[in-house]
Amino acid sequence: MLRTFCADCGTSIAYFDQGLPEELYLTIGFFDHPERFAPQAHAYWDMKLPWVEFGDDLPRVGRYSRRRDPAVGNPADR
Repeated sequence: MLRTFCADCGTSIAYFDQGLPEELYLTIGFFDHPERFAPQAHAYWDMKLPWVEFGDDLPRVGRYSRRRDPAVGNPADR
């Protein structure tokens, strides 16, 4: 993982995952209008805190929601 942060305040901006080389993930708080980006699924559902509940019917994905490059491996296994 390569993570980027604001040089002035330290806020997280984005991250690049070598296992997903065609994608760059921007943090939702980085956008001026985050409401324009509705979620498509809940990833890492198996790792959620026990009191977390969502009242929607979006897919719940146990771990990663994207197919990763197997040559890079899973960051959780490192």
